[in-house]
Amino acid sequence: MSYFNHAFTKRFLGTGVTRNLISTGAAQSIGNPYSTDGFITTSGVATVTLSQLPSNGGSLPVIGYYGFFDSKTYTSVNVSSVTPCCPLILASTSLLRDDKIGPFHGGYKETNKSKIINPKYISKIYRVDPCLPQQTAISIGNTPYTDDRIASILVSNVGADIVDGTYDNLTTTGGTGTGAIITVVVSGGVVILATLVNGGTGYTIGDTLTLLNNLPTIGAGTQPEFEVESVTLAANCCREFLCDETYYLRVDVKGSPALRALNHNAYQTVSAYTGCCTGTTPTAIDSTLVFIQWAEQISTTAYLKDFVFAVVYDESGIAWFAPGTTVDPDGTPVTPLQWWNNYVSPGHVEGECAGLRLFGAYVETKFNSCSFQITDFFEKEPVKILASLVDYTGDPCIFEGLCVVEECPGLQGNGFGEQVLRDFILSESYLQNFFHSDIRIREITQGDDILNAIDRDALYTRYYIQHNVPRFNNPTGVFDNDQYMLEIITENTNTALEDFFTNWLKGCSPCEGLEVFSCGTCTVPPIQPIL
Repeated sequence: MSYFNHAFTKRFLGTGVTRNLISTGAAQSIGNPYSTDGFITTSGVATVTLSQLPSNGGSLPVIGYYGFFDSKTYTSVNVSSVTPCCPLILASTSLLRDDKIGPFHGGYKETNKSKIINPKYISKIYRVDPCLPQQTAISIGNTPYTDDRIASILVSNVGADIVDGTYDNLTTTGGTGTGAIITVVVSGGVVILATLVNGGTGYTIGDTLTLLNNLPTIGAGTQPEFEVESVTLAANCCREFLCDETYYLRVDVKGSPALRALNHNAYQTVSAYTGCCTGTTPTAIDSTLVFIQWAEQISTTAYLKDFVFAVVYDESGIAWFAPGTTVDPDGTPVTPLQWWNNYVSPGHVEGECAGLRLFGAYVETKFNSCSFQITDFFEKEPVKILASLVDYTGDPCIFEGLCVVEECPGLQGNGFGEQVLRDFILSESYLQNFFHSDIRIREITQGDDILNAIDRDALYTRYYIQHNVPRFNNPTGVFDNDQYMLEIITENTNTALEDFFTNWLKGCSPCEGLEVFSCGTCTVPPIQPIL
């Protein structure tokens, strides 16, 4: 029983034959009730049969099979014809190979079961998709990300029969650029106002934009269209740098990777001297030289070089890299002709500006074969980069600002096999199946079976069922119910399972069906190579 006000989590592995390679004969011996991902879809399979089924003709129990079972008979239900609102239990096969107590009287191979799940008390069901990490990226000054942003748009087609209302932060598609976001007001079935929220990047005057997701309409309706009226450079991104001056840029790197490496967040103020003036009046210099000096120090200082990758854009928009660079952040090959030590300044061009892009390093740090000692660790958090133009005392408010635009905030990966393995180690410990760091003791206690059940290099999808068990007689009055979180971990999205949820909860659960938490994305403009 759970005595705390958050949900106790119990996990069930649903990888099936894709992980365990069930033999056809073994599966057919009980009517082949399993889908290839381990979900039991037909009725009549007993949980004891599920936990004892051999694989590959041997004595190993099948790992990665699960299903929903009648709470009275402990036999599986037919998921395509399940009775709505019927209380069921969720059960999966044990992760362990041997049963030290007895073959059919509980023990290590006993099926892993939930409490009875009453759909009336399910408060939430959701899916969390696996996501690859994405590194932080920021632009300083004039780069492909800050240039050609939409300054204004026109409604070129007002649409027809659209449901009236205000629709905020709509993502658009079309044109030569990416990232434009608008808010529209619909009245009388047509768009009467379109407001630009984010100008995106890379657009051209005359581009036609449409909405990525259609607005709700009455009948067929007609969707609106928008035209790019003007484009501009982001504010404060084009700055002149004068001769005989020193300019300072402070760069901060925050996050777990920096804290673990340095025991504090990394930060450094880099400087750039613009050289002596040839006359008595200060004149503007090639701003590329300032950004190259900053980038050189960022790429060589011990505090920053392992966390930040710098790319300089000259005043004509061409990318330059640190000496020794062989590939850019997108994996495109870089030649020595693109190294910034080969840059020859043509002098400042009036109205043109240079810029700098900083990419945060994402390094997955882990031991190849983790022994699970206390010092073992794997990194999953990307670093965050902050930058600002400052004076020589470090004050960012003295000089006129230089734009710093966050292209991508850095997205943490999700569904790592390494994390799934650790979650199952915790879940098994609740069953008194403790995982030992000593390799010999782990062999005796079947800890290796848990390791072998999970592919540590894979990405997994997770399904969550949050339900309550009401306390109808609760003399303490502290909590009136216990919350349980049931987590089903699969290798792919399971449409049969999602259809089952819809049919099972129909008309009886307060939750609004399956919610999906998918991956966030950042559209980072490609690096323009040297011509």
